[in-house]
Amino acid sequence: MFVNLVPWFNSYMHTCNLVKSQRYKESRGCPSGTFKAIQGDEGCVHCPINSRTTSEGATSCVCRNSYYRADSDPLDMPCTTIPSAPQGVISSVNETSLMLEWNPPRDSGGREDLVYNIICKSCGSGRGACTRCGDNVQFTPRQLGLTEPRVYISDLLAHTQYTFEIQAVNGVTDQSPFSPQFASVNITTNQAGKDRCPHPNL
Repeated sequence: MFVNLVPWFNSYMHTCNLVKSQRYKESRGCPSGTFKAIQGDEGCVHCPINSRTTSEGATSCVCRNSYYRADSDPLDMPCTTIPSAPQGVISSVNETSLMLEWNPPRDSGGREDLVYNIICKSCGSGRGACTRCGDNVQFTPRQLGLTEPRVYISDLLAHTQYTFEIQAVNGVTDQSPFSPQFASVNITTNQAGKDRCPHPNL
């Protein structure tokens, strides 16, 4: 009895070719410009903004120059950069205390975790070099990690020149080789005396 094996053979070859094709795709991996974090049936996805791949079959995309990814950022989040400097600093001196207010940076770096740090430098009478302020200077609500664009500074020395730098930082500032962008303001305190300004509710 003659058995026609041609249909079965054709079906077998078709299945075999599909398996080979699938294995080839898996071995080749995702094409350039795309990535797949976990091997599986999920398709490749395009690299987020400001990132790229360096070869095929990538499991993640690397950030372009001057852009970074925080450790807590997911792989499909765009790479971000450091913020620009704060703007429009306003200072109000009352004897040996000071209120500083400013506007947010023009560019947040593409992130929402923007905070501010205050660097205080005492310049004496202005003739010598400036040095970091001592621990006696008080910052309200705090000196580092400010979430609002204002700070109240007290217990400054009388008749002394100070420089204050207002840094804008975010979640990738520590990964940048560059120092944080800042705005600075120079002030001179008046005579020492009882602070006539009520303590601000910041």
